[in-house]
Amino acid sequence: LNPPDQIPSRLPRLPQSGNLTALAAMDGGSSGDGPPARNDHHPPASPSAPNLSQPLLPKQLPPAGFSLIEEFEGKHPAAGPSDDESAQYPPISFHRGPRACRDLPFLALFLLLSAATFVLGIYAVARRNPNFSRVSSFSFDPDSASCVRATSSGADPPPWLLRPGSSPYGSSVSAATVVNDLVWTLVITLVLSFPMVLALLWLLRHYAKQVVYASLPFFVLVPTFFDVYWFVACTLSDGCREAFPLAYRILALVFVFLLIGILAWIIVANWHRVELTIRIIGVAANALSHNMGLLAVLPSLTLGLVIYFVPVVVFLVFVRWNGRIVPRRGSDEGYHCVWKQESWVPAYYTLGILTMLWSLTTMVEAQVYVISGTVAQWYFCKEGEKPRRSIRSSLRS
Repeated sequence: LNPPDQIPSRLPRLPQSGNLTALAAMDGGSSGDGPPARNDHHPPASPSAPNLSQPLLPKQLPPAGFSLIEEFEGKHPAAGPSDDESAQYPPISFHRGPRACRDLPFLALFLLLSAATFVLGIYAVARRNPNFSRVSSFSFDPDSASCVRATSSGADPPPWLLRPGSSPYGSSVSAATVVNDLVWTLVITLVLSFPMVLALLWLLRHYAKQVVYASLPFFVLVPTFFDVYWFVACTLSDGCREAFPLAYRILALVFVFLLIGILAWIIVANWHRVELTIRIIGVAANALSHNMGLLAVLPSLTLGLVIYFVPVVVFLVFVRWNGRIVPRRGSDEGYHCVWKQESWVPAYYTLGILTMLWSLTTMVEAQVYVISGTVAQWYFCKEGEKPRRSIRSSLRS
């Protein structure tokens, strides 16, 4: 045995009265009533040596087959983290202070792209050519070698420039009826969505395991149903049967079944992670139930993104109107008039699409940050207390 000052500090709780023999062996004495015999081969214990007669760290007792602590420690290492692990993985905490502003160059670049998109879009709408929708009414004039508009012909205006009260769907349906139907559809959707979301949240909070296991078969059954339905419908339809011969239909059917098989294999191969997924869903539902304000904030952020996209989409539509009608020599019919857009229009399309994609990515990251910040403040809050202004602080940061 090692001297008492060399015994490792990670010692198990000393055995009780049933293992007095092992206690005497560790302490260097006997189990009799008299004082323990001194071991001449070991120096006396120093005052700083641990008192082996008192219980130390709570730990699993050595089984009966292990008479020595060193033998037990060699085959059963300590479960607690070492000092190196504690330094490498510090305790998790939440910083409630304001977040430092980072990535300033990327923020400046994003604001610059957004400003350029709006400025150039307003410029494109202001100087659009109204003849874009009247190209068919222009013809080539050999005398002036240019395209001139025929006085007797006219073109129908585009659908978005219809007169008030008119409708592209015919005289039987008015624009007011279409708007009224759209408004009622939106109202009914909003009214029914809230109780449906609450019901789904309650199910995920109390029956997450049943919901997950009940949803897994639909990942295979739904695509299988649509695949078979398309094959049968295409076989019964004359036009589809002529467009897709039997060999192509069978090939498409087999290909989709192959994709379904790959999806089923992925589910089976990751079956051991289903329980982890169920626990994550349960914890997320519990956190969301304690932060119901997220159900209003997250859709509001999405609505703000849609409002931001509306003018950009309008700019992308009207930027095509920047150009002129020019004559072009045909193959055998001489000259005809075509629309030629200006050279900067494709560059604006690239700018607008890049700005929309970047804005969408920023909004997704903002939603993730708001969710994580709000849930973290709730998680690290004291038991029985509710954090104040957690969503507002997450939005501000």
